[in-house]
Amino acid sequence: MTDYRLKSKFLTVTISNHGAQLSSVKANNGGYEYLWQADPEVWGRHAPILFPIVGRLKDDRYSFNGNEYRMNQHGFVRDLDWELVFKDQEQMIFQVQSNDETYKIYPFEFKLRVTYQLHDFDLSVNYQVENTDKKILLFSIGGHPAFNADFANSKIVANRRRFYRYSLKGNYLDLSSKREFDFGVARKITRSDFSNDAIILKTVPGMTEIMLEASLPDEQKNGEKISYRPARISLSADDTEFIGIWSKNTEQAKFVAIEPWWGVADTTGSDGVLKDKYGILALQSGQSQNFKYSIGFL
Repeated sequence: MTDYRLKSKFLTVTISNHGAQLSSVKANNGGYEYLWQADPEVWGRHAPILFPIVGRLKDDRYSFNGNEYRMNQHGFVRDLDWELVFKDQEQMIFQVQSNDETYKIYPFEFKLRVTYQLHDFDLSVNYQVENTDKKILLFSIGGHPAFNADFANSKIVANRRRFYRYSLKGNYLDLSSKREFDFGVARKITRSDFSNDAIILKTVPGMTEIMLEASLPDEQKNGEKISYRPARISLSADDTEFIGIWSKNTEQAKFVAIEPWWGVADTTGSDGVLKDKYGILALQSGQSQNFKYSIGFL
């Protein structure tokens, strides 16, 4: 595992080649950490990339062309070592591609790149999916960045007033649970919001922005929190299908994940056939597609 860094006047960003995962976003003035630090006793990841599925498959299985395959929640690229193919002072690009091992669980040839670009207070993220197969590529993709948040002082707000919200039934999307979700005012986050896993919001075409207001420790000394400062983290995604807002319903989970998804978990009524999966994307042979979001840190 190798860590790489980008630095602007205001922020220092660390990214690991393992999973091409964002692992730290620190303020240069004060040293406070915006990103959840992957406590393995609570949730041992920072900001995994979700591909070629988002969420969980029914019984962790799917079928394609009459053959059955097994795949764990959120896919497998988060657990692979990626290649760093470009780096300068402002951006870095990582790449992973299909191989004999991935083909055993996902019978498609693909190339996936992620570009991180840092400018002042803003980090942009671009996923580029390329179909290197001779057949149509079926996939979903998403981000899963989790941010430090003290629940006593945390709120979320959005750039539009109303969304439709779906709930999970067990691990699967319940389409009958569709309800309006009102963002007319900033919503205080509570543990009970996550008693049934994530808040899943269906978006509309265009840009969706979710803002998290939280308090972060300015610095730590011998594990003791010295002082707090208010922070504002905004995640904006272009033409995302869903936004997930997630934490764990436990006091130790001092984070909130804001997740742009182009895809979603299997529905309760899923037949397990990949081409029929709710929210699945299809990419023609030789084509590529970009999926973008950005995070602002104040």
